[in-house]
Amino acid sequence: MGNIITIFKKEMLDMLRDRRTVLTMIVMPIVLMPLMISILSKVTSDRMKEAQEKIIKIGVIANDNGAGLQDRLKLKKDVKIIDGISKDGFEELIRNDSLDVVVEINENFDQELSGGNTAKVKVFYDSTDEGIYKKRAEDIIEEYNIKVLNARLDSVGINQAMINPIEASQQDVYTDKESFGKMAGGMLPYVFVLFCLMGAMYPAIDLFTGEKERGTIETILTVPASRIQILIGKLLVVVISGVISGVLVIFGMYLTLIFHPDVPPMVLNIVNQILTPFNIGMIILMLIPLTTFFAGILIPISIYSKSFKEAQSLITPLTFVAIFPLIIGMLPGFKLTVLTALIPVANVALATKEIIAGTIDYGLLGLVFLSLFVFATIGIGMCVKWFSSEGNILRT
Repeated sequence: MGNIITIFKKEMLDMLRDRRTVLTMIVMPIVLMPLMISILSKVTSDRMKEAQEKIIKIGVIANDNGAGLQDRLKLKKDVKIIDGISKDGFEELIRNDSLDVVVEINENFDQELSGGNTAKVKVFYDSTDEGIYKKRAEDIIEEYNIKVLNARLDSVGINQAMINPIEASQQDVYTDKESFGKMAGGMLPYVFVLFCLMGAMYPAIDLFTGEKERGTIETILTVPASRIQILIGKLLVVVISGVISGVLVIFGMYLTLIFHPDVPPMVLNIVNQILTPFNIGMIILMLIPLTTFFAGILIPISIYSKSFKEAQSLITPLTFVAIFPLIIGMLPGFKLTVLTALIPVANVALATKEIIAGTIDYGLLGLVFLSLFVFATIGIGMCVKWFSSEGNILRT
């Protein structure tokens, strides 16, 4: 045990001296991710605020109809009406932002309204503006629609209740905490699992392939420690690096939410309720066997590779492979079951969703831990097999 601790200390110190490892394991999770989230949130918030406050330019193709609807549009202070729009070329005006929306009133609009029929209006818009301007124009048209409807009902002595005999209300069976937890719990693993993989990736390459390139792999094999002890010492460094990276990105995202000025107080309250020490502890406990499983794949590849570049080219596709089971955790309808609890990576994503929402089945959680430890054991076995082969270690 003493030899393992000595090797672990030596390799960990070497890792912390390597700037690439520190950048991947510490700086990126705790600085880069929160910074990206803050910038994205700020840009989105400013964009939505600008779109809501902007005085939108609505072009009207009246076809000598719809005076009442035009008056309704002109009443809005946040709308500028552009009359006399030609039927030819108005689409280009929308494309180049000269107009935000164009409303075309049907040629039979007034006739249909006076006859008690349905009059038609067409709204032309640019979908790349997230449909915000279209929605504002449609809201005005709907206001006019309700006004005309109420006038018709009054003219024949009918009240609104007679044409709406049934009113359905909705009640979500999940609390706000559970609903938010399900949403956040589906997205959170997508970040911390990938950072666990990335945090373990560079130490794995450096501790094995890097030793080959530096010509020190033979030297370390001559120390008074068994090959298994050397492997376990290095493996611990890889696993701890990955877990630290995953934990730091969770911590960084939490700090971003807590100190971000645009986060609503209700959301902050829910975040504080779901990110309890118990929930965080359960997630970290899952990360340990999961990262060990990742190490069981990364280390054999690193042992086999002749150079740092070759190891990177072989390992990088694993990032994309890991994304697919993470997507399962984000898709609606997928839940933690006996079957999904046995799928590596996906089981962590689904279990995290349930833990954060406070709806975890502890029997299934136990099955998740059992499957993760089985995969971690398989990973360790693969490492032992590859590290025991002289042909792999000394392959140049």
